[in-house]
Amino acid sequence: MTNAQPLKLWVDGQCLQTHSRKRGIGRYVLDLLQALSGQDGDIELQVSLNAAMPEAAIAARSLLSGIVPPDRIHVWHGKVEGGEADFGYTPWRRRSEIALIHHVNQLNPDVALSASPFEGAVDPAVPYRGGSLATVKTAAIFYDAIPFRFPEKYMRDTRQREYFHRRLSGYGNFDITFTISEFSSEEFTELVKNSNYKYIGTGISENFVDLIGESNEIHHKEYDYLLYVGGFDWRKNLDLIPQAIVNLSESLRHNLKLVIAGEITPRERVEYFNLWQSHGLRPDQVVFAGAVDDRTLVRLYKGALALIQPSFMEGFGLTALEAMACGTPALAARAGALPEVVGDDGLLFDPTSPLDLAEKIDIAAAGKLNARKLKELARERIDTFSWRRVSDRVVQGLQGLDSRAAPQRLGLVEALDVKRGDEQDASTLMALAEPEATQRRLLVDATATLLEDHRTGIQRVVRRICESMFPRGSKGESKYISFCDDQSGWYAAREWTGRPPTKHSSNRLRPNAGDTILMLDSSWPFHTLHPAFLRPALIKGAEVVSCLYDTVPLRSAAFCHEGMPPLFSAWFQTALAYSTGFVCISRAVADELLDLLAGIRFPRRMKVGYWQLGADFAMDALPSKPRSRSVMRPRFLMVGTLEPRKGHRVALDAFEALWADGFDIELVIVGRTGWGISHLIDRIQRHVEFGNRLHLHASVDDGHLGTLYSDCDALIAASFAEGFGLPIVEAGHFGKPVLASDIPVFREVGKGAAAAHFFEMGSPAALADAVKSFLKRPFISKPSKVSWPTWSESAAQLESVVVGQKWYKLYEPSSPKPFAPLNDLGDTRVTASLEEEQRAHRLELVEGPYVTDDGAASKIVVNVTNLSDMAWSSRGPIDANMGVVLSYHVLDAAGQLLQYDNARTHIPFVLIPGDTIHLAVIVPITWKERDAAFIDIELLQEGVRWFGSPLRVTL
Repeated sequence: MTNAQPLKLWVDGQCLQTHSRKRGIGRYVLDLLQALSGQDGDIELQVSLNAAMPEAAIAARSLLSGIVPPDRIHVWHGKVEGGEADFGYTPWRRRSEIALIHHVNQLNPDVALSASPFEGAVDPAVPYRGGSLATVKTAAIFYDAIPFRFPEKYMRDTRQREYFHRRLSGYGNFDITFTISEFSSEEFTELVKNSNYKYIGTGISENFVDLIGESNEIHHKEYDYLLYVGGFDWRKNLDLIPQAIVNLSESLRHNLKLVIAGEITPRERVEYFNLWQSHGLRPDQVVFAGAVDDRTLVRLYKGALALIQPSFMEGFGLTALEAMACGTPALAARAGALPEVVGDDGLLFDPTSPLDLAEKIDIAAAGKLNARKLKELARERIDTFSWRRVSDRVVQGLQGLDSRAAPQRLGLVEALDVKRGDEQDASTLMALAEPEATQRRLLVDATATLLEDHRTGIQRVVRRICESMFPRGSKGESKYISFCDDQSGWYAAREWTGRPPTKHSSNRLRPNAGDTILMLDSSWPFHTLHPAFLRPALIKGAEVVSCLYDTVPLRSAAFCHEGMPPLFSAWFQTALAYSTGFVCISRAVADELLDLLAGIRFPRRMKVGYWQLGADFAMDALPSKPRSRSVMRPRFLMVGTLEPRKGHRVALDAFEALWADGFDIELVIVGRTGWGISHLIDRIQRHVEFGNRLHLHASVDDGHLGTLYSDCDALIAASFAEGFGLPIVEAGHFGKPVLASDIPVFREVGKGAAAAHFFEMGSPAALADAVKSFLKRPFISKPSKVSWPTWSESAAQLESVVVGQKWYKLYEPSSPKPFAPLNDLGDTRVTASLEEEQRAHRLELVEGPYVTDDGAASKIVVNVTNLSDMAWSSRGPIDANMGVVLSYHVLDAAGQLLQYDNARTHIPFVLIPGDTIHLAVIVPITWKERDAAFIDIELLQEGVRWFGSPLRVTL
C-alpha cells in the first residue's frame, strides 16, 4: 500500500565503488535499488558515494542515473590511510566513520541503510556504521560470514581478525539487519546475538529474465561444454572440476570442455592451465570467456550442458539461480545457501568429492535429467526469487521501525577525539561531509577564442553564440563564460567582452553538483588541463557536454595540417572519457559520432545531440540589384578557405573539361589561402583562363561577397568532408541553387538552399555532368530566399539541447561495461595478429601525386576502407607494435624494388568496420632523382605482416 508520504531511504553506495561492484554484492545492491525505485512511491531513495575513490564514483553515478534522480546522489569525503585489514582501525578511519554519520544526519532520511558493512578491508571505503551517533533509524544487510568459517584462509593475521570481528559485532548497532537467504539468517542469529533481523531473500533481475525471454539464440556451439561463472577465490573450489572430469568416461571426457566466465588475472589463468594439465587434460579443453555482459551470459547458460557451482560456501548463489532460469541444470555443492536456491537434491553434490560431481556431470551430459521437471523448477525459482518480493519485504521491515524509540545520541564533536595538530584536517573532514546545495549553472568554455581569435569558422561560432548568450550587461547567476589556459584553474565571466576574464579568486570556478559544462570552443591544445576540473565535477553529478564540429581530423587526416590529427585525436579521447554528452553542429556529424561509438563498442552510455548554426547575413547591406557584367555568361561560385578538403582541385578539373568541350562558363573562387594548397594556387594563377573565365578573390568584405552571391547562377560546394556548410546556407539566403558533393552533411544543410543537386564526391566528371544538367535546365525559374535561424535562435536551440535535455539520441552500448575506468574507450587498440578475414580492405587513389608546399616531397591521397568486422587502430597493446598503418614500396620504371620499407602513415584514432578514411602518403622528392617511377601503397600490421594487394601509383 502506498503511503501518503514516501519513506526516505538513504543507502551507502560504496560497495558500487570497491571490488564488490564486480561481484555478487554489487549486483545485489544495484538490483535491490532498482526494485525499491519501483515501489509505487513508497520509497524515496538517496545514495551517497565516497570521493576518495573518484573514478569509481563517476562510474557508480552513471550506473545509478536510471534508478536514483541525480540530485539525490550525494558525495562525501573520507580520509583513511588504506584498508582496515592492512592498516588497522586508525584514528582517521574512526573520524571518517563519524564524518559519514554526520553526512547522513544532515540529509535526515527516515532510515539509513548500510548496504555492505564489510567494505574497506583493502581499500579506502568507510562503510556506514550507525550506532549512537546516528539521528536516524538504521539498517544493514548481512550476506555471509565466510571468513569466520574459514579463518585459516581469510584471517591469517591479527589485523584481519580484528577487522572482521569489529565489523561483525558492528551489526549490533543497527536497528534492523536484512538477511539474503535462510542460510545467512541462520549464520546471523548464531554469530550476532540479540539483534533484530528480517529475511528478505534474493531475486533474479527483471532485465535478466527479459533477456531469457528475448533470445532463443543459443551460444554457437562448436563443442559440448560445462560452464562456471564467477571468481577464482579459494572458497569457489574450482580445483574440484578437473578432478571430477578425469573420472568421466574416455568418450565423454575427450569431447567435453569447461567454459569459465568471469574476471581472471593472468596469473590465475596460468595457474589453472597448469592445474588442468596436471590432471592429464588438454589445455584446449578449458576456455576463458572473461567478463561478459548479461546478453552473452544468457547465451552461455542456454548452450551449456550444465552449470557447475562447486563452492564450499555461498551466502546465496546467484549463478545457480540464473542457470536454472535459463533452463540449464545447476549442479551445485551441498553447502551454504546453494541447496535452498537449487531446490532439487538430485542436482547437489559433496564439494569434497570429485566422484560425486563426476556422477552428476555424467547424468547431465547423458540427458538423463527430466527436462519437463527442469522447466517447471525454472518457473518456480523465478517466481520464488523475485526482486518484487525482496523489495516488499524490505519496505515492510523499514516501516516496522517507525514505532521503535530512538536511542540516546552522543555528540559528534566529542566523538571525534581530535589530537593536537589534527584540528584543521578534522574540521575540513566534517565540512566536506556536509551535503552540497545544488545550484543550476551553465558554464560555457570559450578559452581558445578569448585567448586569440584567429577568425576561424569555429571561433566565429563561439563568438556569435557567446554574444547571444552573454550580451553586454549580463548579470545572471546561472550562466557563465569559462576560461582555462593553465593549471591555476577555471575562471568565469558573466558577459562577452572578447577578452579573457581576470584571474582572481573571486572569479575562480569550483565544480558544482548542478553544473552543465559546455565545452564549446576548439580548446584542443588545453585538453590535458580539463580533467583536473571535470573529474570532481563528474563526481558531484555535473553534466559535461563536448562540442563536436566535425570528424575531419579523424576521418580525413590527409586533408589536414599534419599536426592537427594527433592533437585532435588526443582531445577527442579526453572528451570521450570525461563527457556525459556530445552536441554537434549537424545531424550528419551526430550520426558519424554514433557510428564511431558503436564501431569501437564504447562501453558507456552517451547523450548525442545537434543544433543548427546561425547566420547573420551581413552581406544584406548591399545594393539589391546585381552589378552588370561585361559578358553575360553563366557564373559558378565557390566560397571558403582554399585547403585540400574543400575540393577546389575537383572543380578546376571539371571546368577545364567543360571549357575544352566548348562551354562558355565562369568559375569564381572566393577564400583566403590555407595550408597545403600552393600547388593549386600556382596552377590557378598560371591558368590560361585566369582573369577571364577563372577568378580568384583571396579577400573580400561582406558587401563584395554579397554581390558575388547575387551575381552567380549557382554555388558549387565540392568538399570531401565538412561539419556544416555555411556557404550553402548563404546561397539559400540569396535564392541561389547549389551543386554539392554527395556527403551526408550537404544533404542535410542543402535543405537550406533554394534547390540542390548532388554529385559523386571527388569526381570531376560527376561535377561536370551536374553543371551540364544545370545549364540545360536550371533547377529553379524564380529564385526565392530561404529562411535560416539567427544566431540568437541558434543559441536558444543549443541551450535547449544541453540544458533542456532535448537530445537527438542516447547511445547505449551493445555490451555495457558499467564499471569500466574512464580511460576505457572500447576497441581502440589492436591487441592480436589479424587473421586473413580481419585484413579485408580496399585502397583507392583520390588525388596526387602533387608537390608539397615546401617542395620536398610528393603527396598522394588515398581512400582506405575497412571491409572486415574488426576496428583497426595504429596503436597496439602497449605501443605501435601490432597497430595497422599505411606505407609504401618504391620501384623503378622496370618494376624493380628500390626500397621496401618506408615511412608510416598512422590512423589518427580508429578505422571502424565498413568505414572509409582519407590518408596521405608522403614520398621524398629525392626518390624521383634516384629513378623511382612508381610506389606500391599497402597496409601493414606492425611487427606482423603486410596486408598485400598494394595500390600502384605513378610518381
